[in-house]
Amino acid sequence: MGSYKVYAETPAFRLRQVLLDVGLVVWVLVWVRIGLWLNDLVQRLEGPGRSIEDAGNQIAGWRVPILDRRLGPITSGGEALQRAGDTQQAVVHTLAFWLALLLAAIPIVWLLVRCLPARMRWVREATAASRIRAQPSAPQLFALRAMANRPLPKLRRAEADPAAAYARGDYGALAALELAELGLRSPS
Repeated sequence: MGSYKVYAETPAFRLRQVLLDVGLVVWVLVWVRIGLWLNDLVQRLEGPGRSIEDAGNQIAGWRVPILDRRLGPITSGGEALQRAGDTQQAVVHTLAFWLALLLAAIPIVWLLVRCLPARMRWVREATAASRIRAQPSAPQLFALRAMANRPLPKLRRAEADPAAAYARGDYGALAALELAELGLRSPS
Protein backbone atom coordinates (compact mmCIF):
# COMPACT_ATOMS: atom_id res chain seq x y z
CA MET A 1 0.00 0.00 0.00
CA GLY A 2 1.28 3.42 -0.93
CA SER A 3 1.16 6.53 1.14
CA TYR A 4 -1.69 9.01 1.17
CA LYS A 5 -1.77 11.78 -1.38
CA VAL A 6 -1.71 15.05 0.53
CA TYR A 7 -0.82 17.25 -2.43
CA ALA A 8 -1.44 16.91 -6.15
CA GLU A 9 1.25 15.76 -8.56
CA THR A 10 0.54 18.38 -11.19
CA PRO A 11 2.24 21.72 -10.46
CA ALA A 12 -0.73 24.07 -10.97
CA PHE A 13 -3.08 21.98 -8.85
CA ARG A 14 -0.41 21.53 -6.14
CA LEU A 15 0.32 25.29 -6.10
CA ARG A 16 -3.39 25.99 -5.60
CA GLN A 17 -3.51 23.51 -2.70
CA VAL A 18 -0.39 24.95 -1.06
CA LEU A 19 -1.73 28.51 -1.38
CA LEU A 20 -5.03 27.43 0.17
CA ASP A 21 -3.18 25.73 3.03
CA VAL A 22 -1.03 28.80 3.63
CA GLY A 23 -4.16 30.95 3.54
CA LEU A 24 -5.81 28.67 6.07
CA VAL A 25 -2.82 28.90 8.43
CA VAL A 26 -2.72 32.70 8.05
CA TRP A 27 -6.48 32.86 8.74
CA VAL A 28 -6.07 30.84 11.92
CA LEU A 29 -3.10 32.92 13.10
CA VAL A 30 -4.90 36.21 12.42
CA TRP A 31 -7.97 35.15 14.39
CA VAL A 32 -5.88 33.77 17.25
CA ARG A 33 -4.05 37.11 17.39
CA ILE A 34 -7.37 39.01 17.35
CA GLY A 35 -8.62 36.76 20.16
CA LEU A 36 -5.49 37.45 22.22
CA TRP A 37 -5.89 41.19 21.58
CA LEU A 38 -9.49 41.06 22.79
CA ASN A 39 -8.41 39.08 25.85
CA ASP A 40 -5.83 41.75 26.72
CA LEU A 41 -8.38 44.51 26.14
CA VAL A 42 -11.00 42.96 28.41
CA GLN A 43 -8.37 42.10 31.04
CA ARG A 44 -7.86 45.86 31.50
CA LEU A 45 -11.28 45.92 33.15
CA GLU A 46 -9.66 43.96 35.97
CA GLY A 47 -7.96 47.15 37.25
CA PRO A 48 -10.96 48.56 39.16
CA GLY A 49 -11.45 45.17 40.83
CA ARG A 50 -7.83 45.23 41.95
CA SER A 51 -8.33 48.73 43.35
CA ILE A 52 -11.44 47.62 45.23
CA GLU A 53 -9.57 44.61 46.62
CA ASP A 54 -6.63 46.80 47.71
CA ALA A 55 -8.98 49.25 49.43
CA GLY A 56 -10.67 46.33 51.18
CA ASN A 57 -7.26 45.03 52.33
CA GLN A 58 -6.40 48.40 53.81
CA ILE A 59 -9.73 48.78 55.58
CA ALA A 60 -9.67 45.18 56.84
CA GLY A 61 -6.25 45.83 58.35
CA TRP A 62 -7.27 48.90 60.37
CA ARG A 63 -6.60 48.65 64.07
CA VAL A 64 -7.08 50.98 66.98
CA PRO A 65 -3.48 52.05 67.73
CA ILE A 66 -3.66 52.10 71.52
CA LEU A 67 -5.72 48.95 71.95
CA ASP A 68 -4.19 47.07 68.98
CA ARG A 69 -7.65 45.75 68.17
CA ARG A 70 -9.48 45.53 64.92
CA LEU A 71 -12.60 47.58 64.43
CA GLY A 72 -15.27 44.88 63.87
CA PRO A 73 -17.84 46.52 61.60
CA ILE A 74 -15.25 48.49 59.65
CA THR A 75 -12.88 45.59 59.14
CA SER A 76 -15.73 43.25 58.12
CA GLY A 77 -16.74 45.88 55.56
CA GLY A 78 -13.15 45.86 54.31
CA GLU A 79 -13.26 42.07 53.97
CA ALA A 80 -16.47 42.39 51.97
CA LEU A 81 -14.69 44.87 49.68
CA GLN A 82 -11.82 42.41 49.31
CA ARG A 83 -14.21 39.65 48.23
CA ALA A 84 -16.08 42.00 45.87
CA GLY A 85 -12.83 43.10 44.22
CA ASP A 86 -11.64 39.51 43.94
CA THR A 87 -14.98 38.40 42.45
CA GLN A 88 -14.94 41.27 39.96
CA GLN A 89 -11.43 40.28 38.83
CA ALA A 90 -12.48 36.64 38.45
CA VAL A 91 -15.53 37.62 36.38
CA VAL A 92 -13.41 39.84 34.12
CA HIS A 93 -10.84 37.08 33.69
CA THR A 94 -13.55 34.55 32.77
CA LEU A 95 -15.27 37.01 30.43
CA ALA A 96 -11.99 37.87 28.71
CA PHE A 97 -11.15 34.21 28.18
CA TRP A 98 -14.53 33.18 26.75
CA LEU A 99 -15.00 36.27 24.59
CA ALA A 100 -11.54 35.84 23.09
CA LEU A 101 -12.06 32.11 22.58
CA LEU A 102 -15.42 32.61 20.86
CA LEU A 103 -14.18 35.50 18.74
CA ALA A 104 -11.29 33.39 17.46
CA ALA A 105 -13.03 30.01 17.32
CA ILE A 106 -16.11 30.97 15.31
CA PRO A 107 -14.30 32.11 12.13
CA ILE A 108 -11.66 29.39 12.47
CA VAL A 109 -14.24 26.63 12.81
CA TRP A 110 -16.32 28.17 10.01
CA LEU A 111 -13.39 27.98 7.60
CA LEU A 112 -12.35 24.50 8.69
CA VAL A 113 -15.90 23.22 8.22
CA ARG A 114 -15.93 24.74 4.74
CA CYS A 115 -12.47 23.52 3.65
CA LEU A 116 -11.61 20.28 5.41
CA PRO A 117 -14.40 18.01 4.11
CA ALA A 118 -13.55 18.83 0.49
CA ARG A 119 -9.86 18.40 1.16
CA MET A 120 -10.41 15.05 2.88
CA ARG A 121 -12.58 13.90 -0.05
CA TRP A 122 -9.79 14.87 -2.43
CA VAL A 123 -7.21 12.98 -0.34
CA ARG A 124 -9.38 9.84 -0.41
CA GLU A 125 -10.08 10.13 -4.15
CA ALA A 126 -6.50 10.97 -5.15
CA THR A 127 -5.04 8.25 -2.94
CA ALA A 128 -7.42 5.63 -4.33
CA ALA A 129 -6.83 6.81 -7.90
CA SER A 130 -3.05 6.76 -7.50
CA ARG A 131 -3.24 3.18 -6.22
CA ILE A 132 -5.59 2.09 -9.01
CA ARG A 133 -3.79 3.78 -11.94
CA ALA A 134 -1.04 1.13 -12.05
CA GLN A 135 -3.56 -1.65 -12.71
CA PRO A 136 -4.04 -2.82 -16.29
CA SER A 137 -7.75 -1.91 -16.42
CA ALA A 138 -7.23 1.53 -14.86
CA PRO A 139 -7.44 3.53 -18.13
CA GLN A 140 -10.89 2.07 -18.85
CA LEU A 141 -12.10 2.89 -15.32
CA PHE A 142 -10.78 6.47 -15.45
CA ALA A 143 -12.21 7.00 -18.94
CA LEU A 144 -15.60 5.80 -17.72
CA ARG A 145 -15.39 8.11 -14.70
CA ALA A 146 -14.48 11.02 -16.95
CA MET A 147 -17.50 10.37 -19.17
CA ALA A 148 -19.75 10.14 -16.11
CA ASN A 149 -18.35 13.10 -14.14
CA ARG A 150 -16.81 15.70 -16.45
CA PRO A 151 -18.74 18.41 -18.32
CA LEU A 152 -19.30 17.80 -22.03
CA PRO A 153 -17.08 20.70 -23.20
CA LYS A 154 -14.14 19.24 -21.28
CA LEU A 155 -14.81 15.80 -22.72
CA ARG A 156 -14.89 17.27 -26.24
CA ARG A 157 -11.58 19.06 -25.64
CA ALA A 158 -10.01 15.77 -24.53
CA GLU A 159 -11.55 13.66 -27.31
CA ALA A 160 -13.54 14.75 -30.37
CA ASP A 161 -16.03 11.89 -29.97
CA PRO A 162 -15.74 10.61 -26.38
CA ALA A 163 -18.32 7.83 -26.73
CA ALA A 164 -16.76 6.47 -29.92
CA ALA A 165 -13.28 6.60 -28.38
CA TYR A 166 -14.55 4.70 -25.36
CA ALA A 167 -16.36 2.15 -27.53
CA ARG A 168 -13.23 1.40 -29.58
CA GLY A 169 -11.13 1.04 -26.42
CA ASP A 170 -9.17 4.28 -26.84
CA TYR A 171 -9.20 5.31 -23.18
CA GLY A 172 -5.98 7.34 -22.96
CA ALA A 173 -7.25 10.91 -23.43
CA LEU A 174 -10.34 10.43 -21.27
CA ALA A 175 -8.36 8.67 -18.54
CA ALA A 176 -5.78 11.48 -18.64
CA LEU A 177 -8.59 14.03 -18.28
CA GLU A 178 -9.96 12.27 -15.18
CA LEU A 179 -6.51 11.96 -13.58
CA ALA A 180 -5.73 15.61 -14.38
CA GLU A 181 -8.96 16.68 -12.67
CA LEU A 182 -7.66 14.90 -9.57
CA GLY A 183 -4.24 16.54 -9.94
CA LEU A 184 -2.53 13.28 -10.84
CA ARG A 185 -0.24 12.47 -13.73
CA SER A 186 -1.18 9.82 -16.26
CA PRO A 187 0.97 6.73 -16.16
CA SER A 188 3.31 7.32 -19.12
